[in-house]
Amino acid sequence: MIEELYRSMDDWLVDQDSDIRASEIQGLLAGLMAANPAVRPDEFVVRLVEYADIQPASLVQVSDSLELLFGALNESWSGMGLDFELLLPDDDELIEERADALGAWCGSFLAGLGLSGEISKDRDLSEDVRQALEDLSEIARIETGGHDESLEKAFAVVSEHVRLAALMVATELLGDQRKNPKETIVH
Repeated sequence: MIEELYRSMDDWLVDQDSDIRASEIQGLLAGLMAANPAVRPDEFVVRLVEYADIQPASLVQVSDSLELLFGALNESWSGMGLDFELLLPDDDELIEERADALGAWCGSFLAGLGLSGEISKDRDLSEDVRQALEDLSEIARIETGGHDESLEKAFAVVSEHVRLAALMVATELLGDQRKNPKETIVH
């Protein structure tokens, strides 16, 4: 299911002349939701339109896919996260394309965290989460050269590390917010 979702969203982004990949849509949403469990779909759409530089009206074409992504990620982040899958190209795609999508996912996850306004240098984070964020930053710059079986194995290991790092970040940030919920401001 995730591979079909990736392909359809990636094809749609190409049709929109967007410079981002489908993996970045999920990465951005994952970052936003990891830092703020109260993110609403309409808030995400506003961030996505800005991030991807696309026309808001064009989102109607992928609204079902966006709802599916939002719902699945919301369920993962509010539960144990064991069902969380990265939105990446199918294993049949070239390793270079999959590595590029993984790096893009990491970059957009970090962007989502930043756009949430919940992360700052002064934020008290565990050493493990700080290391996870550093790892994600490094993986965002991933490059591949050549193709052999060792790259396939390395990709599997790195993509699982990214999945677990994102889960660790979300678990800590969401846990902090559950312990110390912010006051709701009514206008």
